[in-house]
Amino acid sequence: MMKSTLTLIAGSLKTKQALHEQLEQLLGDYVQIKSHATAEGIPLSLEDTIILCSSDAAYNETNGMYSVNAENIIVGKRTVHHEYIDKLLKIPEGSTVLLVNDDHDATISLIESLYQLGVDHIQFIPFQKGILFYKDVQIAVSPGETHLCPSYIKEVIDIGVRLFDMTTILEVVECCGLDKDITSKISERYISNIIDLQRKLLVAERDANQMSEHIQNVLGTVDDGLLVVNQEGQITVFNHSLAALFHVVVQDVVNKNIEQVMNRRDIIDFIMNGKDDSKFFDIGGVGVVIFRVQMMKENTIIATFKSVHQAFEIEKTAQREMRNKGFHTKYGFDDIIGEHDVMKDRKRIAKKLALSEHPILIQGETGTGKELFAHAIHEHSLRKDGPFLAVNCSALSESLLESELFGYEEGTFTGAQRGGKKGLFELADNGTIFLDEIGDISLTVQSHLLRVLQEGEIRRIGGGRIIPINVRVITATNKDLQGKIRDSSFRSDLFYRLNVLNLYIPPLMERRADIPLLIKHFITKSGKWVKVEQNVLEFFMKYEWPGNIRELKSTIDYMLTVSEGNVLTKRDLPSMLGQAKDSVMSEYSTCESMLEMKERTFILEVIKQCNEKGKVASRELISSQSKETDFVLSPQQIRLRLDILESEGFVIKGRGRGGTKITVAGIEYLYFLKSKRAVYS
Repeated sequence: MMKSTLTLIAGSLKTKQALHEQLEQLLGDYVQIKSHATAEGIPLSLEDTIILCSSDAAYNETNGMYSVNAENIIVGKRTVHHEYIDKLLKIPEGSTVLLVNDDHDATISLIESLYQLGVDHIQFIPFQKGILFYKDVQIAVSPGETHLCPSYIKEVIDIGVRLFDMTTILEVVECCGLDKDITSKISERYISNIIDLQRKLLVAERDANQMSEHIQNVLGTVDDGLLVVNQEGQITVFNHSLAALFHVVVQDVVNKNIEQVMNRRDIIDFIMNGKDDSKFFDIGGVGVVIFRVQMMKENTIIATFKSVHQAFEIEKTAQREMRNKGFHTKYGFDDIIGEHDVMKDRKRIAKKLALSEHPILIQGETGTGKELFAHAIHEHSLRKDGPFLAVNCSALSESLLESELFGYEEGTFTGAQRGGKKGLFELADNGTIFLDEIGDISLTVQSHLLRVLQEGEIRRIGGGRIIPINVRVITATNKDLQGKIRDSSFRSDLFYRLNVLNLYIPPLMERRADIPLLIKHFITKSGKWVKVEQNVLEFFMKYEWPGNIRELKSTIDYMLTVSEGNVLTKRDLPSMLGQAKDSVMSEYSTCESMLEMKERTFILEVIKQCNEKGKVASRELISSQSKETDFVLSPQQIRLRLDILESEGFVIKGRGRGGTKITVAGIEYLYFLKSKRAVYS
């Protein structure tokens, strides 16, 4: 059987290609098809049996210009490509859409066709050449002519070249004289395309429903309430937690307006028009913070309802986790060893300071135990359940210290941690941060720290977001900050912010009586059973200890390591103390007997106690109190002993009834005498 011949005349190359593929798919087995586009030119003579024009414009351009010998000339009717219908259905209802085509009549025809197909949820405006702006139009639809769309339109949807409709295909079949069986097969092919599309749509709808159900199930497991509304107030997401809060059913509120669901004007106004990111509300006796995010591109608003109680529980969990990571205190006031009056006084004051929320500046020489006091203060404070973070400011460079204290955003510098990093101030929220060696920080860091103290907020390096914090600041230094203020290396305004409460830790030389206690403590902690030789103890009592308790501990650790017996002797002392070994032993005159030692100790102790009460000690008073000891001294004996103690610089005798006062050297000598009588294990 000889095939009929058909020539397709289209306007553009793109239209020719799309229509040729359609004809080949439906008629190719029975009709020989040729295609031409007027845009590229067509033969002067067309000899085929049937001429099929894609539009009236294509027919008008062909008719009268070319020799046509065809028996039939058909102007086809075209409809929307079925594979692109879903794109149109996804356009939001009520949208105004510009329909763009290269021919005005074809544009009007396409609009009518779309309405007839049921795409009537949107309003179409026909494109007209020469008009560059269309009011309230943000979406354009075009059948393959997207290059004609105005440039200002944000969203352009290409629905592909329109195809011939079924009536045109059947007209071609009739002109070709094909029998009924072939006609039936061609009809089935056309319909099968529609069925395939329907099947794809059903699968897509099923997948979308499954995804929607999955998302709803996921949202249902979230403890926070989640709400999504568009700019008109229509609810698109409303999870089960939020439904429980407002006592509604999810299925009853989705797609409704927020005004119909919530009876709280203040909440609606905040969600729809709020300027702040978050705000507190009381909803039926439940404290809730609503966090609001506006998605400009999606034209929606997302609101998260977070329970204050739940947030508090989360915060407690986070604090426990911080403690598990080591961000907690290791020492309390019981770990501070010292029975000297000055140390008892320091601990008493520190406990009072701990109960305040003001910043504390701890001052003292290196090795006196400033960090120990910082730990103990936090442990004794109302923040004891919060984190405690300590940082040595002198151990870090300026840039590193800034990033550690204040954190940074992602991409701030090369090597920055992905997602950014929280600073120590953020990590210490609701707790305490201890800044040791504060006197060594640069002026730049000082200015940033001053802002934290003034405003109670930080801003990460490279970030623009202000983060409120609630942190108690304790600082420590062994530097003369007043002197640094005078030489302009420390800000006076920062000093007064840090020095609201002040605690001075005395050096070891001002509390020599605690040396035996400290030695016993260090030896006990080592787990060894050793004694300390008497002359070593006397050396320790005389030595100046420039490194204070830290140096004493290091010395004991060294001696415990090198000693060979169960007694620490002078030969176990570190070599760096060698020159001091002999000199310190000769500073105090040795007592001739244990009785003389007891007498001297008694006399100096009575004088010291009287002086601390603001009184001077008379010979009669000392003699009277000696009656309570195992030795009794007459006023004359007291006078002779006071003469000797004065000649050695330990006391100052007043004239007549002026009484006697103990000197600083006498206090140290008294501690020395007490240590010689102590027993250590």
